[in-house]
Amino acid sequence: MRRLPPTIAVVDRQLCDECGLCMPLCPPAAIEMRREGLVVFAETCTGCGKCIAPCPVGALLMVPNPLLAATLPAA
Repeated sequence: MRRLPPTIAVVDRQLCDECGLCMPLCPPAAIEMRREGLVVFAETCTGCGKCIAPCPVGALLMVPNPLLAATLPAA
């Protein structure tokens, strides 16, 4: 099982112009264009951030990985 990254990329669909510049820069191919728009798969994203800077509209950002919260024991 791979180690989950502390942060992952997410798409602000209000800003995304669906140019696709981020897709070929994603090493694990965690970004896909779907009918509903650009999607980043949290399960696949390595948190490298290579997709962030090329976005001409700033629609991609790094956020805490929600999958990490799901794996923490209840307090």
